[in-house]
Amino acid sequence: MPFIIVNGIIPDLLLIMVVCLAFLWGERKAVAVGLMAGFIQDIFFGPSLGFFCLAKMLAALIAGLTSYEVYRDQIIGPMLTVFFVTFIHEITVFYLTGFFWGNTVSLITAIEQLFLPRAVYHFVLMMFFYPLFYRAEQKKFFYPSFK
Repeated sequence: MPFIIVNGIIPDLLLIMVVCLAFLWGERKAVAVGLMAGFIQDIFFGPSLGFFCLAKMLAALIAGLTSYEVYRDQIIGPMLTVFFVTFIHEITVFYLTGFFWGNTVSLITAIEQLFLPRAVYHFVLMMFFYPLFYRAEQKKFFYPSFK
């Protein structure tokens, strides 16, 4: 989906989805969703299995715990949460890849040029995605009924 790329910044739509669902479902279900989303990302894009699993699971846990302190029907809570959770996710992946293969850039450079623009981009995208997930949850879209 190249129309989503802005100035070379590619958003992590799975992370946005995980944070949305963490806000709506709480940390237990969110950790499972984060683990599955991270596993799928590891299979298709990861350098090895487990990096994105751990990062997305940690992000889901933090977002799920934050959801108890913030009203779910107000959008600013999920927007701020995805901003900060993006840093946690990216720093986790940065240190894991650095531990196993070494990093070619410093953490400060990565924060300034990669993590901060992506966090701002996620902040803006959450404005569009969270209302969709919230409405789907209100209409019980995620819980199919077999009548």
